[in-house]
Amino acid sequence: MTNNQEVEYIGELSDKQHNALKAKFGKPIKTKRRISFMYFKNDIPSEFSQAEDDGIDLRLRITNGEPELILKQGSFTATHSRKETSIHFKVSEIQDYINLFAGLGWKIVVAYGAETSVYSYNGIEFSLIKIKDYGYNFEAEILTSEDKVEEAKKKIEAELSILGLKPFDEQGLNKQCNAINNEKELQFDFSKQQFKDIEARFKEFL
Repeated sequence: MTNNQEVEYIGELSDKQHNALKAKFGKPIKTKRRISFMYFKNDIPSEFSQAEDDGIDLRLRITNGEPELILKQGSFTATHSRKETSIHFKVSEIQDYINLFAGLGWKIVVAYGAETSVYSYNGIEFSLIKIKDYGYNFEAEILTSEDKVEEAKKKIEAELSILGLKPFDEQGLNKQCNAINNEKELQFDFSKQQFKDIEARFKEFL
């Protein structure tokens, strides 16, 4: 289990921007094929801004075949600092974790797949992300200690300015979250469905 303070800026990219950044950043330090299950306590809201703001972001994700539980604590914005806890576990235990969360009331999920290239650039981890059936995003992230959050924010903001990248504002972030969350075919209820019910749709990410 790991605990970090995550400072992360998120924004959207055009095809042109995505290709230009790939050329600028060079060879990725790693690539990821990931399916993420974003959990909601109750129903999925029609507007992301209506989501219950309890500061808890629970996700189960599988990256390059390796499952992981992610708990993020703090407000989710396009320019946020949140405490992140990560627990890795075995593939054979996925359904056990799903059953555990469902028993605790965490049963409604939105599932989406993404391909990510990760780069280390000027002391910042940049991720260029292709979201299945949607488009491109970037993430600029520094994992740090709580006392160095402001320093990390300034570093990321300065680099984004040089690169000509703009993180989402609240309206832009809500728009993208709404577009993904309200796709009916991406919504699942783990009190009625099992992991095997999702495997076929996202087999290229598993």
